[in-house]
Amino acid sequence: MGNEPWDRLFGFLPGTLPAEEESARREVEEHLLFWGGMPALLHLSPAERGKWLRDYEQTYLERDLSDLARLDDLGPFRRFQKLAALRSGKLLQYAELARDVGISVDTARRYLEYLRISYQGILLPPYHRNLTSAVIKTPKFYWGDVGLLRRLSGYRGESTAEIYETCVVAEIVKWMRTVQRPEPLFFYRTRSGLEVDLLIETEEGMIGIEIKARERPARTDTRSLASVAEALGRSWRGGLLVYRGCGIFRIGEPSLWAVPSRRLFTA
Repeated sequence: MGNEPWDRLFGFLPGTLPAEEESARREVEEHLLFWGGMPALLHLSPAERGKWLRDYEQTYLERDLSDLARLDDLGPFRRFQKLAALRSGKLLQYAELARDVGISVDTARRYLEYLRISYQGILLPPYHRNLTSAVIKTPKFYWGDVGLLRRLSGYRGESTAEIYETCVVAEIVKWMRTVQRPEPLFFYRTRSGLEVDLLIETEEGMIGIEIKARERPARTDTRSLASVAEALGRSWRGGLLVYRGCGIFRIGEPSLWAVPSRRLFTA
């Protein structure tokens, strides 16, 4: 497939936005990265938002989910949630997580499934084909809401690369669920270090997404996308470099575009 569909999609959008609109979208994104996307928080003060997230943790994450899981002892499940939040955006090592919580590996898998089916956690499987070299077969875990991630982990500082990646992946997953898009999602990582954060397998071809928590992307940021595109050949549809800057522009071939995250998720 050629570049024409992507050119139509991005080539006719303004490369940058007027200062006032750009500032408004940046403010929305900063809210997402600190408080998450719970609609109930929008009109609350910072203190009220903190209380709302604390209450959500105590009622839904602890009481309701423990009822779903039929847990007699809530302590291990509570510790599991906090340690899982600290691992958001990273490879999921069940044995390591189980050891740190003090539970069996089977129990860790069961707890993770409760988070997944309740839409609190996102489990991203590795892409199964060896496109360039031997692939990592361990899944990645993402918490579904950054506000809850921060609440559980206790982290209140500036957004890290893991928090930014979590936010972008979670918003893409939520959008696809909302519009009922059934396409499977993967990530791709090889043992030699090549990685693409997100692969979307569509009927028209594969879409690759690389996520960089920086204001100014470089062409070197697209190396993994370009390598996967070359390996996929005609099955490649196009790639996005999602970043924290301002401009939409073509950054490489074949059909690689840099797109600010706030242009994707805010209006």
